[in-house]
Amino acid sequence: MIKIRAILSSKPAIRFCQLRHLSQLAARQNENTDERMQAWQIHSYGSLDELKLSTAKMPVLSRTSDILIKVEAASVNPIDIAMIGGYGSKVINLMRKAKSCQGRPYSDIEFPLVMGRDFAGTVVSKGHGVDELKIGDKVWGVVPVEQQGCHADYVMVDSCLVSLRPKNLSYIEAASILYAGLTAWSALWYTGGLCYKTAFATQMNKRVLVLGGSGGVGTLAIQLLKAWNMQVVTTCNTDATDMLQDLGADVVIDYKQQDVDSKVIVEGPYSIILDCSNQGAELVKSKGYPHCNYITLNSPLLKNVDEHGLIFGAVKNLGDLLKHNIPVNEKKSFVKWGFFVPSPSGITHIQELVEHKKIIPVVQEVFSFEELPKAYERVRDGHLRGKIVVDMR
Repeated sequence: MIKIRAILSSKPAIRFCQLRHLSQLAARQNENTDERMQAWQIHSYGSLDELKLSTAKMPVLSRTSDILIKVEAASVNPIDIAMIGGYGSKVINLMRKAKSCQGRPYSDIEFPLVMGRDFAGTVVSKGHGVDELKIGDKVWGVVPVEQQGCHADYVMVDSCLVSLRPKNLSYIEAASILYAGLTAWSALWYTGGLCYKTAFATQMNKRVLVLGGSGGVGTLAIQLLKAWNMQVVTTCNTDATDMLQDLGADVVIDYKQQDVDSKVIVEGPYSIILDCSNQGAELVKSKGYPHCNYITLNSPLLKNVDEHGLIFGAVKNLGDLLKHNIPVNEKKSFVKWGFFVPSPSGITHIQELVEHKKIIPVVQEVFSFEELPKAYERVRDGHLRGKIVVDMR
């Protein structure tokens, strides 16, 4: 009673979150503790050795738009490796707390933490506000980074991030596309400005360079660009050239050749350079690619906040952007940061392209659920040719 009185005497915003927290605690006490599942979890940040196969509580539907899915397959992405090491933990924890105030039980809990951002599976339960999907539907979807992931028997997500699995994909193939696909889509469509350039593009801003085209994001970026009638130049290792040509790349340059930089420049100019190889923003200054937006998927945004805190990290981020975007010559290349965006419209767009066979999955290797740490090691080691998928059946 004393605790409730103290809460009622606090400020309205704080009072709302505190009362919400009390209701969540009450909900926890009423849960059926017999509902358990297997999940790969970490209990602290560190190396891949932190991954442990555990018995965990089943996710509980907390909103009318929630949907519970039996996971059949999930991919492993570089973000999973980074998050195990604590990457982005400060910002992601703030996002969790915000979601907790919006009525999601447990969403403010950091550990134990389940990784996994995209999946394919079967609907087993849903909130009464979900009309577009029914129990038993075969679906695919993505999980926002602030939520418990899909490297578990079951995952709960908002229904807006789930749709029917394309009929021309197996569950393994479907699990390989959405996270990398949405990362490429958001980087090109929004950060790169293709959402407004495509319809009025000149010959010059139809040409895009994809650095490191053979990985998960690169292979999907190439296919998206070709579906948008762009000309694509890409770089890769020798053994991936045939694969990228088959995916539609117009020019494939072996980055092990001594004259690779001159060949890349000769094939320009480019409207966009999408860096999937983490070469870094300094590349723009040192190579002098003309008239382009350089988009890196390895931005320092979360890292700066992790190292300097929210306020000073934000200042550092602003400084980094200004430093790289002050033109040092007449070529005026600008640096931008690309991110994964869990977008329903992006899922719809990618789904349409998959169903029309404008996008095909590229799966390098499949691991069993019990072998999940080996799948993480494979992604950590890099030099991938497409995606790594975990078979959860």
